[in-house]
Amino acid sequence: MAANRTIVALAVTALLVGTACWYFVDTNTERESQTAFPPEKELRQEAAVLLEPVPPATSATKSAVPSPIFQHYQCPSNTEDCERNPNVAATPEEAQWLLTHGYPTVKQIQDLRTRSTADYREEYQRTGSKVAQSLYAMSLALDGEARTAIGLLWQGAAQGNVYAFHLLSDLYRRTEELANLITSAAYLRAAYLAGDSRAADRYAYQFGMLSPPENLLADKEAFRLFKTYGRGRNYPRP
Repeated sequence: MAANRTIVALAVTALLVGTACWYFVDTNTERESQTAFPPEKELRQEAAVLLEPVPPATSATKSAVPSPIFQHYQCPSNTEDCERNPNVAATPEEAQWLLTHGYPTVKQIQDLRTRSTADYREEYQRTGSKVAQSLYAMSLALDGEARTAIGLLWQGAAQGNVYAFHLLSDLYRRTEELANLITSAAYLRAAYLAGDSRAADRYAYQFGMLSPPENLLADKEAFRLFKTYGRGRNYPRP
């Protein structure tokens, strides 16, 4: 058990620390594909209703002062490849979408090990924030509690936490006892179906080595996961 916890902690740390939470691909075994997948034809797009709608903009908000939320989600100066980083926003509207759907900032990910899992649990229980939920799940995974984290992320996906699908993909990719490349690909594909267009870039980069039959299996599983855990809800990323 101690060995497994050590393996999980090292693996998840490799995912989360650095310039972007997803930028951990092994370049010796994986290659980048330039082809992003289209939406599934069978998927009937539902109305994209945000669970936490943003109030309409007023003249007071249309000032020259940058949005505080946008400032937090902008690409840090020391971060590379921000165009494919799902935790970076290009506009204030995209930053609000990230906050609403559970995406931590790059700095929050980098600072993950500076706080305890108990701190993240308390914050999540106190605020109910989807970002706090994501950080709590990440901290659980670092502590070797991958299965507990998965249960929390399933719950989050049902509540509109799109980032939960990214984290589930990470867990099924890097946790030794759960490792399943097709399932990992399917969860990332489900993030795309749930509305995160940048998940397509990550999928192409990270799963470009999959064969056509494997991609087909991942697509079918993704649709099932999206309907089961995401409840078929789509929240288009601005």
